[in-house]
Amino acid sequence: MKVSVIIPVYNAEKYLSGCLESILIQTLKDYEVIAVDDCSTDNSIVVAESFLEKFDGRLKIISLPKNTGNGSAPRNEGLKFSRGEYIFFMDNDDLILDNAFETFYKFAEKFRADVVYTERGFLLDGENFTEANWDKISPPTDKPTLETQNISERTEIFLQNHYGWAPWTKFLRRDFLIANKILFPQVKISEDVLWTFKIICLAKNFLRIPNQLYVYRSVKNSWSRIKRTPAEEIKFWLDPLAKGLDYLDEFMNGLEFFKKNVSRRFEVTNFFVKMQVAGMLGALKNLKPCELYEIVRGEFSESKHAALIANLFVVMNFYRDKFLEVR
Repeated sequence: MKVSVIIPVYNAEKYLSGCLESILIQTLKDYEVIAVDDCSTDNSIVVAESFLEKFDGRLKIISLPKNTGNGSAPRNEGLKFSRGEYIFFMDNDDLILDNAFETFYKFAEKFRADVVYTERGFLLDGENFTEANWDKISPPTDKPTLETQNISERTEIFLQNHYGWAPWTKFLRRDFLIANKILFPQVKISEDVLWTFKIICLAKNFLRIPNQLYVYRSVKNSWSRIKRTPAEEIKFWLDPLAKGLDYLDEFMNGLEFFKKNVSRRFEVTNFFVKMQVAGMLGALKNLKPCELYEIVRGEFSESKHAALIANLFVVMNFYRDKFLEVR
């Protein structure tokens, strides 16, 4: 197989057929699709099974034993069963243009790329269909461009938000992922940020292309947009804050560059911390210091420094505006 398409599936009966139909009409036919169901409570599995004959043996349906809460575990599970030279992760409610796999594959082979990154695509919001830039800060490239191999420069680009986090912006060589043990971390949110950072640091040839190949559908009832109480919101963002810092620490401990460049290491961790704190700002304003203290202490209960961390978090909240300004 040239390409393995991995799709995490959860309660996607409304859009999954459109997603699969867009794969069926690909001009490149040498691919497989691995749909990994995360214990859907609707008819997603029925929809997927209705496509088995159409894909003529190229569609696998895998069911996880229990719901995991986001796409990390389904994507990791799909990677284990993949056989393609390249991996492409799709969301179950999105679409892809008919020449996408062929375009990705030709660029990857021509430039011997570990990663082919598409900066632009399309946004489907209800009935509104518009062009979109996944990298909203820098102007998109107008021709295939290999990124610098200098890890310091790449990290700086990452810190400036010049790489889209979404997995579906990247077409990846499977051997590169397997050799470097690049998996999605088990966190509630921001798993794609951590995953992207690892890719940025480890890919030898990282290719940016101008081609618009993917259609992202904005779904209003997305799980990440669920309304939560202030306490629930804090816990939601504390999960990646705690686990994500451990993930970053372990990864950077293994790279000589970060052992020698403490300032850059600080910038990466500070960037990630600010991102999670920014997500909970609204909730922070609605909690008393003692309430925030109890929430944080409870979430870090397994740490012998739980009380200290909770106190520091309360102090940080008093200076949150200044904190978010610090680079």
